[in-house]
Amino acid sequence: MPIPRPAVAAIDAYVPGRAPAAIPGALKLASNENPFGPSGVAIEAARASLHDVNRYPEAGAGTLRAKLAARHGVTPEQVLVGSGSDEVLYLLAGTYLEPGRHAVMAAPPYGIHRISARYMGAEITLVPLVDGAHDLPAMASAAVAASASASAASGIVYVANPHNPTGTAVTAAALTSLVDEVPAHWLIVVDEAYHEFMDASTRCTALDLLGRHPGLVVTRTFSKAYGLAGMRVGYAIASAELLEPVSRIRPPFNVSTPSLAAAAAALDDAAYLAQTVRDTLASRALLEAACDRLGLRRMPSQANFVLIEDRNGWPDAMAADAISVRPGANLGVPGWARISLPRPADVPRVVAILERAVRG
Repeated sequence: MPIPRPAVAAIDAYVPGRAPAAIPGALKLASNENPFGPSGVAIEAARASLHDVNRYPEAGAGTLRAKLAARHGVTPEQVLVGSGSDEVLYLLAGTYLEPGRHAVMAAPPYGIHRISARYMGAEITLVPLVDGAHDLPAMASAAVAASASASAASGIVYVANPHNPTGTAVTAAALTSLVDEVPAHWLIVVDEAYHEFMDASTRCTALDLLGRHPGLVVTRTFSKAYGLAGMRVGYAIASAELLEPVSRIRPPFNVSTPSLAAAAAALDDAAYLAQTVRDTLASRALLEAACDRLGLRRMPSQANFVLIEDRNGWPDAMAADAISVRPGANLGVPGWARISLPRPADVPRVVAILERAVRG
C-alpha cells in the first residue's frame, strides 16, 4: 500500500536565493544578506562560547531575552526568542491558526507568512499591493469580514514593514489605523526584519502600539542589520499572555549556545550597527540613482535590497558576471528582479552591468 500523500505536498516550498558561480569576485546578492559580516565582538563571543557546547543551550534564552526586554522597554515575559524570525512565525501560526481560522496578508506576501499559515490549514486571504505597498485599510476590512463569517472566527493579519519583496514601508498613521480596526480577538503580526534600514524620516515601529491591541506581535531578526543570518536568531515581542502558549510548543533548546552569545554581544556593538546601516543606505542611494538615470522602474525601498524591473535581461547579465540576484517570478512579482545591496565599493560594478544591459 503506498504511503498517503501528506497535505503539505500541496504547499509550494520556499525557494532560497541561489549562490553565484564559485569564482573570484563572485557576489551573492540574492538573499538580502549583510555583505559586511558580523560584528567582531559577536564573533569573539561565539568563539568563546564553544567551550560550553557539550551542554544544552540556555533554556528559553533567558539572558538574551532580558537584554532584549531592556532594549525595548518591556518585560522578559514579553519576549520570545527563536531560531530566526522564521521559527517565531511558524510557532505563532502553530499556536493561533488551524482549519476554520483565517490569515490575511499582502499579495505577494513574504513566503514564510503564507507557508506557515497554509501548513496550519488556515484560510488565506491575499490582499493585492497598491503601488507596491500594503493596502492596510483593505486588509483590516478583510479581517473584519472574515470575523463576521463564522462564530467568533479569528486569525492573523500579517504585515511586513518594510515589505519583502518590494521594500516598501507603511506610515505610522496607517499602521495605527490597522491596529485600531482589526478585531481584538485577532493577532496582528508585524514583521520588522528590515526595520533598521528605514530612513529616519519614515521609520516607524509597531512596538510603539503595544498595549493598543491585545493581539499585536512584532517580530525582529539578527539576520539582516546585525549580520548573523547563519546564526539563526530572531524574536517576537508581544503581551506575556499572548506569548505564554507559544512558549509551550517552542523546542526547549531551539537556539544554539554560540548563536545566543553572538546575538547578545551584537546588541552591545552600537558602532558596528550604525556603520552597517550607513554603508547600506549609501549603496541603496547609489543603486537607486543609477536606476533613475537609466529609466529603470524600481520600488521605493526602505530595506537592504531594491526591486527593479527586469528589462533587457539585466539579471542574466549579472549572472554572467558571477553576481546572483533573485528573479521576481520566485517572489510573486514576475517582470521584476530583487537585488540585495552590496558594499558601496561594489556598486559601480553592479551599475556598469546594469547600464550595459539596459542600453543594449
